[in-house]
This record gives sequence, structure tokens and C-alpha cells, in this order.
Amino acid sequence: MNKKKSSIRSTNNEYAVSRIAGMKVVNKTRYFLIEWEGYGLKDNTWEREDNVYSSSSISAFIEDYCRQSHCRKDSILYMNKKVLLYNTYDPDTKEFHNHPKNPGPVTSVVTENNSKRLRDSSDEELSESSNSTKECRRSLRTLLMDAPKEFQDTFQVVINSVKMEHPVERAANHQRKNNIPLYVIKNLKTRVTIFNDVDSDLPNDFIYVDQLQYTSPVLPPDPNFLSGCSCTDANDCSSDCHDSQFYDQKGRLIVPHGTAIYECNNTCDCGINCKNRVVQRGRKVPLQIFKTANKGWGVRTLHPISRGTFVEEYVGEVITTEESNKRGAFYDKYGCSYLFDMDFAQSELPTKYAIDAFILGNVSRFFNHSCSPNLEVFAVYHDSADVQMHRLAFFASRDIKKDEELCFDYNGMQCDTEEENMKHSARYSCHCEAPNCRKWIYI
Repeated sequence: MNKKKSSIRSTNNEYAVSRIAGMKVVNKTRYFLIEWEGYGLKDNTWEREDNVYSSSSISAFIEDYCRQSHCRKDSILYMNKKVLLYNTYDPDTKEFHNHPKNPGPVTSVVTENNSKRLRDSSDEELSESSNSTKECRRSLRTLLMDAPKEFQDTFQVVINSVKMEHPVERAANHQRKNNIPLYVIKNLKTRVTIFNDVDSDLPNDFIYVDQLQYTSPVLPPDPNFLSGCSCTDANDCSSDCHDSQFYDQKGRLIVPHGTAIYECNNTCDCGINCKNRVVQRGRKVPLQIFKTANKGWGVRTLHPISRGTFVEEYVGEVITTEESNKRGAFYDKYGCSYLFDMDFAQSELPTKYAIDAFILGNVSRFFNHSCSPNLEVFAVYHDSADVQMHRLAFFASRDIKKDEELCFDYNGMQCDTEEENMKHSARYSCHCEAPNCRKWIYI
């Protein structure tokens, strides 16, 4: 990089600031961490305060840090320790700060005023959204800054095409241990909350969606190819309606893992309350996204769940396998992946589609792996006659206790042998701590 490192404005050149992402004081001189427009995060530099000509960038940094760490604006400029915003790179330590690829707990930046600020916050109404459209899109831009240009362009189109309908807001009238706040994802039929007693981070590096989003050239399934039943009972299809019965009278799954589920569809005469319309009615279990001690974010249930109960559908972008392979190569280098193949028919036909929850997703994108899982994944058909395009739904594989973390086996029904696992492209250390832990996750 050819820019002069000692200042933002040199004699012949002026360099644009993308954002100010940190502050420190060295020998009574204040420095700001600069992210440069058009450069990757690893090109960040610390610049003396008198070399920073953008007062608006300094003001934006102060506001962002106050929002992140719940401190007063007038306290920041009196701090003598280093403070950093999330999703940045510190050239002093050569480490990312709260970078999403870090699977473990993230170092917290907490001020002396943090706990007092939490106690003084108003409980009369929902506070200002902590995941506003502007903040979320800023986090996504930072997240993708080191991605290849091809991916930046692709993801930018996706981001711009989606309206943020589910922002995160602080919940009103709520107190938890150590006065740690509870957040809620808005406008969902069944509640999802966020709780973090590890640090002050929030999962704001993706856009929450509750429906599949089809990314060109993939098109939504054509309803003209569907065929339906002619059952007269609007609430209960007869035993002759389908080749198999998939749910009991309480809507709990009664077929073994590996079975495809065929629900009634829009051309059927039965109503939405038909017992064969479980997944399409949506999640009924309240869930909580929480920060784990050593696995990043996870999800736990706030109510007991009976075996066979539908928990959640895996939601994100529907993309082609060709696009999935391209993104997968990037995600492997990045250290994370949210790709899930629609591969139920792979024994007869090649897999054509995958769901990617990296940028767009719901609560299920935070389900962690376990070698002794309490969830199983099933292929579900209710809006598609294409055997290669199906939904992916999580069901409880056993009774699950209140506050228990929800996990599934990332290796699915694949062979457990080392020889078979080594065929996969990436290997990650397993932190599930189950008695039968296989020590490695192969994806």
C-alpha cells in the first residue's frame, strides 16, 4: 500500500476514512484506529488525533462505542485505555477484535461506567433499536471487507434486496443477574430473545429473515405443479390422504430419521389447522440466542420440548450448488460456514440447491454441533413438487429440558469413520463435551 502511514492527509494525497474503529492514548497522545476506504481491515493504521481531519468520523466512533458499551459520551475522551469497536483489526496485536470467525468467547471492552449505565437505563419502554438498518448494514460491510470482489458484489445485491423487518431491541421492564439486559428480535410470531453474560456483543452481522429468500438464478417452486388432497375435514386429513402418516394428533413426528415428510399444500382442500401442516405453520417454541463459554453463540429453549416436536426451519438464501461450492471455498478460509445442502434425493439425483444463512438467516443459524444432539434434520415438502428442492426442518430427537442448548450433528447421517470423514473439505475441533464426542467436526 502506497499511502503515507503517518497521516491521513499528506502533501499530495488525501485518503478517505471508512470509519474510526478504536482509540488509545500513548505518552499522553491520543490515537485513533482508522479503517481506510477501499482497503482491507489488515491495512488499518493508528493515527495521531491531530492528523485526523474528519470530525464526523470521530463523532460517529463515539456514538458507536457508547451504543456498544453502554457508556456516556462525555466519558470516552477521558479514557486512557485502548478501546475498540467490534469487527475490526488491531495492527498492534495483529488480531481481529470480535471477528465472526472466532469460535470462542470474544474479549469484552467494558468501561468502568458500564454496570451503572445498565442500572440507570429506562425500563418504561423498548429502547432505541440496537440493530437498526444502518448499524446492521455497517456491520455487514465491515464483515465483507476482506472478501473477494466477486463475493462483495454478490452479497451487496442480496443485502440491498432485503428489507429489515426483524430488528433487535432491548426488552422493557426486565432485570437479570448483574443487570445484564435482555434483547428481543421484533415482529416474530413466536418470541426469540438474545442474552449475553460473556461480553457486550450482539449478533448484528446478518439480517434476520423468517422465510426462504431465492437468489438468482434460483426461482421459487412453481405451485402449478402441486397436487393436493380432497379431504372434507378441514382440521384432520384421513389416513388415506397420504402414503404415510407423519404426525400424531399433537403434531409430533412419528416417522424415523431419514424419512422425507410430505405435508399438505395450498391445493389441498383441508385447512391450515390440518395435523399434516406442522412445519408450514411455523415455530411455536420460544427460543433464546445466548453467548456460550467456548462456542460463540448458541440457542437454548425457554420451554420444555417433547420428543418429535417441530422446533425450527433452516432459513436463508436458496442458491445453486455451483454458487454454494464457490462460497464454501471462501467460508472454509474464513473459518465458518452456514451452508446446508438440499440433498435428500442425492442417492438418485445430483444435489441442485443449498441454503446459505451467512448473510440472511433465522435463529437456527446459531444451532451448534453436538456428537450427542437433541435435534434431527428432516427434508419437508409442502410448496414444491421438485424432489431436489425441499425445506429443512429441525425436530426434537428426545425430550429436551427448559434452558437446554439445542444442537444437531453437523455430519448428519454420514458415515462416522475417519476414512469417510476425511473426504470432506474442512475439519474443526469439536467443543460439544458429550461423552461420545468424536473430537472433530467434518464439513
